[in-house]
Amino acid sequence: MLRTWRGIRSAIRARPGAVVLVGAAVLWIGSGVFSSHEEPAAEADAPTPQVPIQKVAVTTAIPETHERTIVLSCVTEADHRAVAAARGDGIIVDLLISRGDAVLAGDAVAVISDEGREAAVRMAEALLAQRKAEYEANKRLIDQGTAPRNTLPALEAAVAAAEAAVATAEAEAGKLTIKSPIDGIIDTVPVQVGQAVQIGDKIAEVIDPDPMLAVGQVSEFRRASLQIGQNATVRFVEGKPVNGTIDFVGLSAEAATRTYQVEARMINPDAAIASRMDAAIWSRVALRSNPTRIVPAGTAGSSLRSNSRMRPSKSPPKTRCSEPL
Repeated sequence: MLRTWRGIRSAIRARPGAVVLVGAAVLWIGSGVFSSHEEPAAEADAPTPQVPIQKVAVTTAIPETHERTIVLSCVTEADHRAVAAARGDGIIVDLLISRGDAVLAGDAVAVISDEGREAAVRMAEALLAQRKAEYEANKRLIDQGTAPRNTLPALEAAVAAAEAAVATAEAEAGKLTIKSPIDGIIDTVPVQVGQAVQIGDKIAEVIDPDPMLAVGQVSEFRRASLQIGQNATVRFVEGKPVNGTIDFVGLSAEAATRTYQVEARMINPDAAIASRMDAAIWSRVALRSNPTRIVPAGTAGSSLRSNSRMRPSKSPPKTRCSEPL
């Protein structure tokens, strides 16, 4: 034992730094052992943290009436338009109208060359007079008994044929004057005096501005909300609103867009609304009762937008808020 102690003393004197390191290591290990026994007691004595109480906002949802508005882009179109066309071949010798003139149905628009039509009328009238004279002379002979009665049907047929020839010639002569088919305003005149025309060529286009239509397209989802006779408001680019009614809702969708044509009719006696104008149809659908609640100011705070809870109730229903259908 004495020798061991002397050996330790000699070692300490020889290497004092090593002894210091060993002593520090022993103290560090000992502190860990003792602190491990004291930590559970410290944890047991620590106070339990309190969870903050969440605020909950509750409001009553009362069903309220809602009114939806359907807005459709549209273009105005005249409800009634027609073309004054040439009914016979010839050359235009006179134009009696110009663009912008108001005309009535049956008014003369242009005159084409005669091309022998009047002469055909006079010839047919002369033939008719001859057939009538022959009929009268032979009728007297038949009545006197000097001519056979079976010739009477042939004479009557000859007179009827002559009358038909006169009517045909007069109808052909009537084609010299081209007339307006409807009441309206002359919109286009694509011909000039001296121009040759054929049957069916366009001489003038007439547009009746009253009424005027607003034509648009509606989707499958909104089509059921539109009814014929429903009130509508047509708003134009300059902001002017014009009242009208839904006059037509298409039954067949366009293949490319899957939309249905919609027409709104507007009264336009002074022709203030022109054709081919951009506009929008505003139509309010029937009122519906929706479970929508307008939350008062200050209620829809941060506590209502997050961590909100609904209190169970039988009547009336309680909820935060909902978007109108």
